[in-house]
Amino acid sequence: MTGQQRLAELGLNSVKASYYLELPVELIAEAAAEEEIPTWLDICLTAMEETAEEDDDAFTYLQVGQDIQGTSWSEVTARQAVPIIIEYARRGETLTYQDLDRELRERDPSRKNAGTLPKYAKPLGLVGNVIDQIRKEATLKDGAVSSDYARIPPLEVIVTRGRTGMPGTGADGFLISYLEDIGQKNVEDRLHFERKALYLQAQKDVMDYDKWGLLLGLCKK
Repeated sequence: MTGQQRLAELGLNSVKASYYLELPVELIAEAAAEEEIPTWLDICLTAMEETAEEDDDAFTYLQVGQDIQGTSWSEVTARQAVPIIIEYARRGETLTYQDLDRELRERDPSRKNAGTLPKYAKPLGLVGNVIDQIRKEATLKDGAVSSDYARIPPLEVIVTRGRTGMPGTGADGFLISYLEDIGQKNVEDRLHFERKALYLQAQKDVMDYDKWGLLLGLCKK
C-alpha cells in the first residue's frame, strides 16, 4: 500500500498531512507517491493511524471549512452571515456591521443581542480563514478543493464600518493574502498608502465573483 493510499484511508491527502506534521506539502506528496514508503513517512503514518484508532475525530480539524462547523456563537454567526453577505455581493452592494446585525436578527428573531457590533469581527475572521483555506487548497495539485476556486476573493471585505465605509483593520491580512495569491506584489507595503484603492479592488472582485457554491455548502449544518 502506498503512502497516498494510507493517507486516503485516514481521510487525508498530502496537503492535510502537511498541516498535521508541519512539513512541506511537496516533501510529503513526493514520498507518498513512491512505491516503497520512506521510513520516515512510514513512522509518521503509523503514528497517525494509531491516533485515529484512539480518536475517530482526531483529524477533523484538518477538513476544509472546519473553522465554521462548531456550535460557538462566532461559528454559528459565521455560517448564518455568509449567505447574507453573498446576497449583497450579488446585488453589487456593501453592507455595514449594523446591516449585518439587522439582517441576522430578521432571519432569526431568537438571536440574542450581540453587544457591540465589532463583535462580528470574529465570525467574519472565521469566514476569512475558510476562504483563504479554500483558495490555497485550490491552487495545490493534490488539494482537496477544485481549481475552480483558485481565485475566490475575501467575501468579508464588503462588510464595512459605517463611519469609514471601509472594513476594519482586522481584514487587512485577508486582503494581503488574496492579492498576493492572485499575483500582486508588495501588497503589505502598498497597503500603507493604497489602502482604499486595494480594498475597492477586492470589493469589486467579490461582487463580480460567482462561484460561491462551495462556501455556501460549508455553511449548511
